[in-house]
Amino acid sequence: MKRNQYRNLVTMGLALCVAILALLAVFVDFDEVSTAQCIPAKETPVIAQWAVRSLINPMPLRKLSPGLLVEATPPPSPGPVPRYAAIDMSEDERRELAEVVYLEAGNQCAEGQQAVAEVILNRVISPDFPDTVYDVLHQGENSAGPQFSTIGSLALAEPETAQYEAINAALYGPSILPEDVVFFSRSGENDRVWGKIQDHVFCYRYIWK
Repeated sequence: MKRNQYRNLVTMGLALCVAILALLAVFVDFDEVSTAQCIPAKETPVIAQWAVRSLINPMPLRKLSPGLLVEATPPPSPGPVPRYAAIDMSEDERRELAEVVYLEAGNQCAEGQQAVAEVILNRVISPDFPDTVYDVLHQGENSAGPQFSTIGSLALAEPETAQYEAINAALYGPSILPEDVVFFSRSGENDRVWGKIQDHVFCYRYIWK
């Protein structure tokens, strides 16, 4: 009778082991099928490599942040040179100034065009001339001798990038002319000559006695 009980225990133990193994096999197969359905085999290596790189060599955030800030934040706009800081020029005045630079010096080099723009701005800050860009450009317009002979031909002007760049260069520097150079012409306005740039002779203001 003891022998029969022993055999029954062994049989039950074997049956239990088989049942456990069967259950394990089912869970293993289910996991494999589930993984294959969620992530295709060809994508697995790519994801695994990205994850490994991120964990092993994380990006140094302290080094990245300043770079991102520099790229995202544009550099501040430059201010005008001190002598022109008080000039308040409208867009219409800027356009007319570009037209005059085009007509007076459009065939000159970049420095020559900037110098013409500086003469006009120097007049704005000079006590001897009007104190706005518009009034300087149009001074004497209806007389026999306007300050700028081209003022009556603005409709013919076709200013380009070069003329606007000349204005910006004059405003923001570095300056070419001293601030008391207020004349330019082909032959020179007076004997107080600062110098010559291509076709134009630039002169200082008169000294009134």
